[in-house]
Formats: sequence, C-alpha cells, structure tokens
Amino acid sequence: MSNAVSWSGGRLIEIPEPECWELLASRPVGRVAFDDGAGPTVLPVNHAVVDEAVRFRTSPHSALATHLAGQRVAFQVDDVDEFHQSGWSVLVRGRARLVDNVVEHGGEEPAPWPAGQRPLLVEIETFSVTGRRLLAS
Repeated sequence: MSNAVSWSGGRLIEIPEPECWELLASRPVGRVAFDDGAGPTVLPVNHAVVDEAVRFRTSPHSALATHLAGQRVAFQVDDVDEFHQSGWSVLVRGRARLVDNVVEHGGEEPAPWPAGQRPLLVEIETFSVTGRRLLAS
C-alpha cells in the first residue's frame, strides 16, 4: 500500500499589470526584500499604493531606513487558499527612496500598525510589476 498523495496540480497564469496594481492595493500588508549588509532580508510592512508606487512608513533609525535609500528592492503581496491549493502573488521591483516632503507627494499615506513614531515615508519607484495566479484544477 502506497502513502503517496496524488495531486493533479493547478494551472499557473500571468496576471495583467493593471490587475496586479489592484491586487497590491487590495491587501494592507506586504513584504519588502532588501540587502541589510549581512544578506537578503524580508520584512512585513503595511503599505499603500499611490500612482503606481508602493509606500510605507518606518522610523529613521530602523533597518529599513538605514539600508533602503537608493537601493534596489522587491515588494511582494499574495493571497493563498490552502484548501483549494490556489492563490496569487504580485511582485514589484524598484528603487526605494525616502520622501522628505510628504505633502508635496500627496496621495493616501499608510498608517503604521506598530506603536511608536514612524515619520519616514519610503516609496518604491517601480521598475516592473508582475503577477501570477494559480488556479485550482
């Protein structure tokens, strides 16, 4: 008698860019990936999407503030349905910049979930946005 599990597998499709932006904006939390000097690091942040850019707040002395300015970063948001073995994932690649004059840049600003002051706004200027959806078979 075999213990092997049979799974027929789902179908993987690319998500069009306009839908990628909608999906990014539909979830309040994503993960930012960057190099903190000791190697790749991935941290969750709550974010907002403004004019095809991802924004989030941090404190001036955080690892994000110290290592992000001017650096190439990745940002990912996803949704997974484990029961149906389906879901989607959107990946943004770009350059992080620290925004000094928030009023000048307008748009929705993410309110940080953690307690404490997070006056520094980080914006990811997008190079590319891609998405994939796994459809259950």
